[in-house]
Amino acid sequence: METRTVKPNRSATSSGLHFYNLYQCCQRKFFLRFGPPRLEPLFVATPLLLGGAFHEGKAEFYRTGKDKHALALVKDEIKDRKGEFENRDEYLETLSRAPAMLESWINEFGKDDLKYLKIIDVEKMIKIPFPGKPKWNFTMRLDLIAEDRFDNFLVFETKTSSWSIKSTLINIECGDQATAYLWGATKHYRRKVTAVVPDITFFSKNAADVRAIKNYRGELFYREPEDFAFFSRSMVQVASEISQKMHAVQKGADPAIFARNPYFCPAFNRKCEYADICRMNLTGKSKVPAGFRKRPGKFSTPEMFQPLEDAIAGS
Repeated sequence: METRTVKPNRSATSSGLHFYNLYQCCQRKFFLRFGPPRLEPLFVATPLLLGGAFHEGKAEFYRTGKDKHALALVKDEIKDRKGEFENRDEYLETLSRAPAMLESWINEFGKDDLKYLKIIDVEKMIKIPFPGKPKWNFTMRLDLIAEDRFDNFLVFETKTSSWSIKSTLINIECGDQATAYLWGATKHYRRKVTAVVPDITFFSKNAADVRAIKNYRGELFYREPEDFAFFSRSMVQVASEISQKMHAVQKGADPAIFARNPYFCPAFNRKCEYADICRMNLTGKSKVPAGFRKRPGKFSTPEMFQPLEDAIAGS
């Protein structure tokens, strides 16, 4: 009997880039999600559900080379998360669109990748020690590490979009994710990693015909050693700030030290899912507001919240 690869857990970790980026975007949202309230919405934004399923199917294709398995996995992933869609129409639309996007990508890029690239790792989770704190790790999951015919070691960054290829490219070019991937991969594999390859599949929200799907690979994004140095020092600073504030709240400080950033309330052309509760005086003992649930586990003071002044000094 044929079997498919067991899919990895894509849950956000408390030591990866999204963890720190959330704090940088809105400290209050960060506190409600990762602090003592530990709240998460009952429903997940549809683009995130589509993107997650697409990632799983793409990884399955790289591992097995079987498009039928990959397309079946995409559908299974969406069906498994049916309860996280806010309405049935979005669920059915995603169940149709995601496999069509993956099939288009497989035909345009995927099959050639298996012919012309040496696949090193797929959905590789790595942990990289922070400067001056060897037991304290920054985690990341690399979509694809591959070597091309010119001996370039490359990180392929998978993105799905229904809005704009250009905006997606700008986010990769200017964001810290590409820096983190190149920094982490260079350390993990102990060799020069040349660049991040943007691998974008675009299907306009307003388009119904699968012929409108566009798969894009263009310019490579590079980073210099000074970019890595600045990135790692900056993340240690952010971690230290989180640590100090979280300890202060545990000792009785006003949770408002995790301030709101209303600039991001309408980000991504929709109201932030925490907007209606972010002014509430919520604690770990508060009643869970309507539309939310408690994140698994209990809030504690893990190593990630311990003071990191030594890490700053060591960097």
